[in-house]
Amino acid sequence: MNNYIKIFSHPRSGTHFLEAFLAKNFYDGDDLSSNGPIYFGHWSNKILLEGGEPYHKLFGSHFFPEDSKFTNKMIYIYRDGRAVIASIYNSKFYNKDWEGLSFSEFLRKDIDWYGGLGQKKQTKMNIVEHWFQHTDTWLNVVNNNLLFIRFEDLKEHPDKIYLDICRKFYPKKFLKAKLFGIQNINPIAKKVGLAPNKATIHSWKDLYTLNDLDFFYDQIPSKKYLYEK
Repeated sequence: MNNYIKIFSHPRSGTHFLEAFLAKNFYDGDDLSSNGPIYFGHWSNKILLEGGEPYHKLFGSHFFPEDSKFTNKMIYIYRDGRAVIASIYNSKFYNKDWEGLSFSEFLRKDIDWYGGLGQKKQTKMNIVEHWFQHTDTWLNVVNNNLLFIRFEDLKEHPDKIYLDICRKFYPKKFLKAKLFGIQNINPIAKKVGLAPNKATIHSWKDLYTLNDLDFFYDQIPSKKYLYEK
């Protein structure tokens, strides 16, 4: 069995984008599919993907570290929380009884899942708090088998991220790239994944009012995981 990299993330943080990047640039030609249909989406309104998911063997989990199965090759991909939340809302990955909820209302409601959208659980945190806690917990994990990647860096600097992945997990590829240059990197320019949104870095700005942004910033202890470029 191939020792593939496993990807961990908060939902809507670029998981499928990174899966496609790894598949095309590291595992091209391998069968990474789910080998059968899978469900995705919010637990109250599961969507069946009858054709399966093409890169499912690269998926680790959306869970917190303590609930995730660690391997010897892992990546945690994280993304600006403002974009994460906008993507969840635009994809309607929330309780089906919330249909018609405004974005401002969604931002302020306590979510009914923990870790991944498909895991039903009553919580006492809103989506902003959940995103920050998830990201902060993972980024403070100390494990030599774990690489951290920012979604926005993968979008803007795929060559650099390719080298980072090689350096961490595939030293022979890294040496070859350093000696002869990077050859034919596929940056994954088209939309990928389950119910993909417009994947531009700052598209979240279309949703937030000034009051929404004030609320968002009030819910987190710092802005260190936001992307301000």
